[in-house]
Amino acid sequence: MGFLNKVMLLGNVTRNPEVRFIPGRDLPVAKFGLAVTTRKTKDKEETCFIDITVFGKTAEMCGEYVTKGMPLLVEGRLQYSTWETDGQKRSKHEVVAENIQFVSRKDKSDYGSANAFDEPVSGSLDEDDIPF
Repeated sequence: MGFLNKVMLLGNVTRNPEVRFIPGRDLPVAKFGLAVTTRKTKDKEETCFIDITVFGKTAEMCGEYVTKGMPLLVEGRLQYSTWETDGQKRSKHEVVAENIQFVSRKDKSDYGSANAFDEPVSGSLDEDDIPF
């Protein structure tokens, strides 16, 4: 039996990425937060705040282009971390991103609206544009 650990999230960046380098390996690591909102009913929403960690060239790209409030599509795997601080055991789940895509908005300056993602326009695709 195989195992699958895959996460896909679409949300808004909650803090600018912090880029550091792993000592001795010169490997960039970027960390930032992502807020993902789920609509429960017409008047009720639930927001989940998730820590994202990115390595390598993608981390450098995040440090250069990603800013607070931007919508992103993050694909990666879930990771559980534990550590001890001042004698107290701590733990958290985070997503280790493998792929990050920028998402456009209807109003590029409106990073505060939760429903500003572009909607596909019906009938805008010509059959001659389909490669198969």
